[in-house]
Amino acid sequence: MPPWLRKPLFIGLPFVLSVTGVVFFLGVDRADGGDHAAANRAQLKRACAGLLPYEELRGAVPGDTAGVVSEYGTMLEPDEDSRSLLNCSVTWPGHGSVRVRAVALISRLPMTVRAEDILPGGDDDGYEAPGVTGRVGEDGRSWVVAECPGGIEGRVREVSGMYVTAAVDLPVSGKGKPAEYLADFRTAVQVANGITAAQKCGGSPLRVPTRVVDTYEAHVTSDADGGNMKVVGIDEPGLGVEKCKGLGRRAGFPGKWTAAGDLQDSRLLSVCEATVLDREDPTSTDPAPSDNAVVSVSAASWAGPLGRSADGQYNRTGDSYTFREGERTRAIPESEPHELALWARSECAAGPAYHRVTVDRETSDLSAYTLTEAERTTFSKDVRKLMDSYLASPDNWPAQQRCHDTRILGEVEGWR
Repeated sequence: MPPWLRKPLFIGLPFVLSVTGVVFFLGVDRADGGDHAAANRAQLKRACAGLLPYEELRGAVPGDTAGVVSEYGTMLEPDEDSRSLLNCSVTWPGHGSVRVRAVALISRLPMTVRAEDILPGGDDDGYEAPGVTGRVGEDGRSWVVAECPGGIEGRVREVSGMYVTAAVDLPVSGKGKPAEYLADFRTAVQVANGITAAQKCGGSPLRVPTRVVDTYEAHVTSDADGGNMKVVGIDEPGLGVEKCKGLGRRAGFPGKWTAAGDLQDSRLLSVCEATVLDREDPTSTDPAPSDNAVVSVSAASWAGPLGRSADGQYNRTGDSYTFREGERTRAIPESEPHELALWARSECAAGPAYHRVTVDRETSDLSAYTLTEAERTTFSKDVRKLMDSYLASPDNWPAQQRCHDTRILGEVEGWR
């Protein structure tokens, strides 16, 4: 495709330009400064292969400047040599824009799907849309993943999924970031559904979300007590989700456990974490865990196209079972946590899936430390117990996704 076709185009007269399947409906630039609203709405309807949610966005399209469309990708030109299914923007200079990108999951995702980056209480701000595989991070970019089990056309090798990013910079109903991110999610989902329908690749339509959840903001519920305020509860998104209940308790670890997890309700991704009583909590009446006791556990699964992405991301940070295979040490450096991970692989409803569980032990001694052989063996037994209970429980994600033919892949020591 000639490079000039990939640049934003603007011409002062209204017309439709068609070149090898790419359609640009360009805005009207009237010398008298007349209303552009009708032309801009028509432009929006035709842009991006007609995949934008026109009925939702049409009322927000500005009328005081002509729009500019830039678009390319194999959805517009099936024979084009492009990594993008669709890369499209509609811009009204100085008045907003709509930008979408859809890419087949051939190479690495531009966003992280590691468990520690998705767990509630992480360092990064985030929002999720229940019922959608995806999220928005602190960079403000929303992404969703859609399945294409029948394969995406025009690829050298089989591709069973895609990711779509969207950014809607237009006035939307509602207030603040949640309203803006909901518009992004809804746009990304409808673009993804349009592509799976056009490709006839067998993917079920994603549910168009109706709300987003701030996954990392705990809302403290307070009550008056003699003129003073006391905390009576914390409403933390993801706290107590059904798929994470009993994660630590079912593995047989002692203590009182609370569990939290992602809220995506996804066939492709699940993340859970459970923690035992905080020994530093002065208000607790429960006994503190003994020294070197298990204090937190996690379990995560990634299926289909996300399985390869997760394995690759952990491999690049040296935390994949393939990177650490065969290594075993008892020496723990100064101030390092005692974490051990165990990986497994199954066949699940959405295809091959990777599972990763972790067990964390805590000690009051932060100096360099060497586990005894018995302690190291116990650590291995702990992660295996956790993996077995995670896979077997009817409430957990693997059972819900009918996972079977599981193979244990290997351990990864978190203190190296």
